Amino acid sequence: MSSFKTRFTMGILSLGYILISILFICIALGWFAPIDYFDFFLIDLNNRWILGLVSFFVFILTFTLFLSCFKAKTDKLANIHQTALGQIDITLSALQSLILKAAQKTPEVKEVKPILKLTENKLSVLLKVKVNPDINIPQITAELQHAVKDYLAQTAGTSLQDTKIQVTQINMDSQISHIE
Repeated sequence: MSSFKTRFTMGILSLGYILISILFICIALGWFAPIDYFDFFLIDLNNRWILGLVSFFVFILTFTLFLSCFKAKTDKLANIHQTALGQIDITLSALQSLILKAAQKTPEVKEVKPILKLTENKLSVLLKVKVNPDINIPQITAELQHAVKDYLAQTAGTSLQDTKIQVTQINMDSQISHIE
């Protein structure tokens, strides 16, 4: 199940559980009209069929969601080298680790979140970074781009189609501000 389908199903089921729990709380507090209405609803054969079909649908959704919890997430592979003996692949999570290692060489960058995109065996990287204040951001980000590109070429033997950088935060933890 895709992430959107899982979140949508979880949202619908959670909403249903909220409504059912509110109904049970009201019944526990002495409001018995829902029980009487439910008894009256079940008298008609068509209503029982509708309730059965809806219950079956909810069961299938819940069971599918339950099974997706145990499904192993497969990591995408990038082809880095072709030899006479076969193809050599590397996972995107391994490439993320290499990118984090390369980013450590730039001390002005405090945090890096790499997002990798693989299309037609071409690798694109988006780096969301947090940098120190009072630096030349274009210069530091260019250094980071070259460091990541060179490190991936040197260690994994793969080249990047492009490396985009988004500066998402400025590290203000190193500065102490006094407001009087």
